[in-house]
Amino acid sequence: MTAAFARSGDAELQRIDVRSMLRAAEDGFPDWVMPGLQNLRHVIVFAGSIAVLALLAAR
Repeated sequence: MTAAFARSGDAELQRIDVRSMLRAAEDGFPDWVMPGLQNLRHVIVFAGSIAVLALLAAR
């Protein structure tokens, strides 16, 4: 994202401290959100993939 802001050619975007902006956005969430929801998302995606592969194999 830092590189995209730098390439934009927009002086206002180039002045933004991207790391600080992202850190502030992450700090706005409770601590359990990122690892908890991220792990839940991975479980759902992997389980769905396995289910699709099993259904395709059963054809």
